Amino acid sequence: MRLAMIMALAAGTAAAPPAAPPQTHAQIDVPRARAQQVIVQSREFPVGGESGWHVHPGTEVAYVTAGRLELRIKGKTTVLEPGDSFTMPRGVAHNGANHGAEPARVVITLVVDKGVPPRQSVAAP
Repeated sequence: MRLAMIMALAAGTAAAPPAAPPQTHAQIDVPRARAQQVIVQSREFPVGGESGWHVHPGTEVAYVTAGRLELRIKGKTTVLEPGDSFTMPRGVAHNGANHGAEPARVVITLVVDKGVPPRQSVAAP
């Protein structure tokens, strides 16, 4: 009986397979010549809503958590769905729009110059 319990415990504590190594989605150098800040935001785009064309004084990294978002950059449109992400370099004009059937939700991380508005509206290209 004691041997059966030890074997059962041993079977239940078998080593789990190792976790997969992390996937690096973006590696971004942050210049140190300027004071910078990290801003983390969540944003909801209602059906038919959009961000408007804008730029950032730094890098934006965004992750779609729900819905469908169309990312427009210089005449190119990329459709992003839950689990998709993007990285936007400093000063690149872009616009996010929701033409889906449900609200789109995005988590946004900005690494931008401190003391400067983190977003500036610009004309559509």
